[in-house]
Amino acid sequence: MFSNILRRLLAAIPMLLAISVASFLLLHALPGDPTAVLLGQEATPEQMAQVRQELGLNRPLHVQYFDFLGNVLRGDFGRSFFSGRPVADELALKVPATIELALAAMLLASIVGISLGVLAAVRPRGVMDFLCLGFALVGVSMPIFWLGFLAQQALAGGAGILPFGGRYDTATWEGFVPATGFFILEAMFRYNSVELTLELLHHLALPAMVLATVPTALIARMTRANMLEVLGQDYIRTARAKGLSTTPIVMRHALRNALIPVITSIGTQFGYLLGGAVLTETIFSWPGLGTYVVHAVIILDGKPLQASVLVVATFFVAVNLLTDISYTLIDPRLRHGGAA
Repeated sequence: MFSNILRRLLAAIPMLLAISVASFLLLHALPGDPTAVLLGQEATPEQMAQVRQELGLNRPLHVQYFDFLGNVLRGDFGRSFFSGRPVADELALKVPATIELALAAMLLASIVGISLGVLAAVRPRGVMDFLCLGFALVGVSMPIFWLGFLAQQALAGGAGILPFGGRYDTATWEGFVPATGFFILEAMFRYNSVELTLELLHHLALPAMVLATVPTALIARMTRANMLEVLGQDYIRTARAKGLSTTPIVMRHALRNALIPVITSIGTQFGYLLGGAVLTETIFSWPGLGTYVVHAVIILDGKPLQASVLVVATFFVAVNLLTDISYTLIDPRLRHGGAA
C-alpha cells in the first residue's frame, strides 16, 4: 500500500514541474508587451526598456523561469500590473471563495447523484430509472451560462427565494470584516453568528446548485451503472436467496462496492469544479478565482493570470493524487499489493 502511495507522490513531481513551465510560458504568450500594460500606451521606448530591465524581462528565458520557480516555491507570484498588490495576497482572498463554492457544489452533487443512481438501479427500466437517465442527459447537455440565467430568473427574479448573486448583503452586515476568504467558517467559529452563517448559505445556495448540475448528472449515471453491475453478482443473489430484504442488500453490500469507482469520479469532478467555475462565478458575481481570471484576461494582467493557472492546475493534481490515495486505502486489492 505504501509503495503505491509513494509511487503516486513521486509521479506528481514531474507533472507539477510541467505545470510550472506551462504557467511561466503563458505570460510570454500573451499578446502585447507587459511593460506597455504597466506604463500605458504613451510610454517611451526608453521607459519601457528601463522597466523591462527592472522586471528582469530582458534576461534569457531559462534564467527567468528558474527565478520564477524559486519565487513560486517561496509563495511569491509577483505583483499585479493593474493593482500593484502582491498576487499572493489577492489569491489568498479569491481561492478560498472558489473552494467554498466548489465544496458546496460537490457535496450537493455527491448526495443527489448517488441517491438518484441508487434509486434508478434498484428498479431498472422503471419510472425512476427513466427520470434519472433523462436528468443525466439534460444535465450534461445544458450550457452552464444558460442554466445560470434561468435559475436566476426562476428562483431569484420571479420567486424571490434566493438572492441574485454576491456572497452576502454588505449593507446589512457592515460589521462583518473577514480575515480570510473562508466566510462561512469565520461566521461559525470567529463570529459565532447563526444569522450570518444562514445569510452566507443563502447566497451560496443558487450558484452551488447551478455548478453542481453537471457533476450530479455524471455521478448519478456512474452510480447507476456500477450498482447494476454489482446487483448482478453472485453474492447479491445469494443474499437474496437467504431472505435478506432489499434495503440491507443495497446499502450494506451493493452500494459499498459500487462506490469505489464513484469516489474516483467525485475527486476528478471536484478538480474540474475548481477550474471550471469561471462562468458560474461571473454570472452570480461570486468574488472567487473565476472572476479574478476573467478580470485579468480583460485587462491583460499577466501575473494574476499566470498564478491562477498554476494554482488551479496544482489543485487539480493534488485532488487527483488524494483520490488515488483514497482509492488505495478503500480497495483491499490495492491495499494488499494487488494490481493497481
